[in-house]
Amino acid sequence: MNTPTVSSAADAVVYPADEFRTPVNVLAPDQRNFHFGVTSIEVLYARISQCSLNSYVPEDIRVQFDTARNLYLHAFYVYRFYVVAERHVLTTLELAIRECIGDKTLVAFQKELKARGINFKKGLRLYLEYLAQHQLIQNEDFPRWHRRNRMAAEDAYRDKVFKLMEEQGLEEYQWDESEIDESAFNVEWDYVRDLSEILPKIRNNHSHGSTMLHNQVSLSFVNVSVIINKMFERTATAQK
Repeated sequence: MNTPTVSSAADAVVYPADEFRTPVNVLAPDQRNFHFGVTSIEVLYARISQCSLNSYVPEDIRVQFDTARNLYLHAFYVYRFYVVAERHVLTTLELAIRECIGDKTLVAFQKELKARGINFKKGLRLYLEYLAQHQLIQNEDFPRWHRRNRMAAEDAYRDKVFKLMEEQGLEEYQWDESEIDESAFNVEWDYVRDLSEILPKIRNNHSHGSTMLHNQVSLSFVNVSVIINKMFERTATAQK
């Protein structure tokens, strides 16, 4: 029976999928996926395959990105691979920026910022700042930025529903898409700025060691693929 056991050392739940696999059970699905609608590896593949790198990106970077995608795909069998995949895709992002922009240029940019009283250590935060300031990535590049007004409208509608249910003592309310007015919103959101701050923090959490476990990594893959694609494409176009 595929049920979790309890470790006597720390009274921690140990799932069979967390243990070292054997040739017999190496392809046994990690049933934690089923709780989130990932009922087959085809479902997960459909999500992952939407993120890809274009022909502007060098092969060595595409290989590393596909390594991250393979880890993501194999999370169907080992749930803990989700965070491993996210860590690798963010490492690939840093590698891609260094290869595209060049270490000398990034060091010079770091010194330029320091002269202006802005101190960034060498690393992903500095590299993303370079991309942002040189317009190699822009808000319009990202699908989530284009959904900003929709997300704001949904949040407002959700608040309205909760308030209505509380006032009228309702136990349920039918979600009605026609009641969501996206046109009423024009959200100003510097998504590139937010990514420049958030992605390095996620990367550092993984790099410094963590027991964090979650499957919400698809957004990181989308954002990384956009950044790498646009960066190499714009750099190549500028050099022509």
